[in-house]
Amino acid sequence: MNEFEREEGARRVGAGPRLAAALLDYVMSTIAVMVAAWNGWGWTAVMDQLPGSEELTELYAPMEEALVQAGLVHGVSGLLAATALMGLAYPLIEGVTGASPGKWALGLQVGHPDGRRGHVRLYLTRFAVKFIRPVLGALAAWTGVGVLGWMAGPAGLVISLGTLLLLAPHKQALHDKLAVTAVYRRSELH
Repeated sequence: MNEFEREEGARRVGAGPRLAAALLDYVMSTIAVMVAAWNGWGWTAVMDQLPGSEELTELYAPMEEALVQAGLVHGVSGLLAATALMGLAYPLIEGVTGASPGKWALGLQVGHPDGRRGHVRLYLTRFAVKFIRPVLGALAAWTGVGVLGWMAGPAGLVISLGTLLLLAPHKQALHDKLAVTAVYRRSELH
């Protein structure tokens, strides 16, 4: 056991299980986006207000008719709106419960760095840091402050690259370090 693990046995989970959970989340969130798009659940009104949405709609215009014929409510804008909604709503599950559906399926859970169970405030802090890109994007759409949307890309890139820290002995990504969290097997949390 290294210096980053408690003597009681709570061992932090490294890159492998977390990557597996992320892959599961990718598949499940893609399915959620498609279900939302086919049912017309999405932020279509918000998408119409976002800077650059007209250019996106024009870019995907050749697909519009095919998407509508396939049953996608609102076509391209419906797909983009559902993607925007699920891009925030799906990760918020982890922000409230401390485990994304992928983590939950693999028995993983966010906790304090010392192996103690977390709480909603801790999970939401981690969510805000880890998912800074959709959080800033949603804030930009909600407030109309476009600069927040432009900051989302660089901030998200820094957090994404910070995932490489999982390979270090402390097994914490940059978002874990900033939010003061770590990921464990749910059964090992105290």
